Amino acid sequence: MRTSYVGVAVLLAGLVALSAGGAAYVDAQNCRTVAGLTVTPVEEPPADLPRVDYADLTADQRDVFDRVRGAQQALVQRGLFEKAQVVAHDGEDYVVGVSEESDCGDRSGVGVHGPLLGGVLLVAGGAVGAKYGN
Repeated sequence: MRTSYVGVAVLLAGLVALSAGGAAYVDAQNCRTVAGLTVTPVEEPPADLPRVDYADLTADQRDVFDRVRGAQQALVQRGLFEKAQVVAHDGEDYVVGVSEESDCGDRSGVGVHGPLLGGVLLVAGGAVGAKYGN
């Protein structure tokens, strides 16, 4: 049984391209769905932030607020809190900070297709070359 080393090299290059495309895909998916959130107690809340009572938050927002309060930061569902705001809860004020990357990766996934398709073609070509090449 003869194996072409060029075919094996092309096969390995295809696997690397597939890995890069897969990583880009995961990054694009996370960018679409995840945001960073902080909940910080403050004595003097910034006047320019909108103010809302804890009772006026949705059930999902209250759940996340309670989980994140006291933590440094948590990743949460994107869009749960649209922008920074002051939340009044049990006589204390908390600033809810939202950090969403506006330019994080390829949100549409267009840049993912090239490495994935190229990787598939290289893997297929490399497999054929490794099997039948000389």
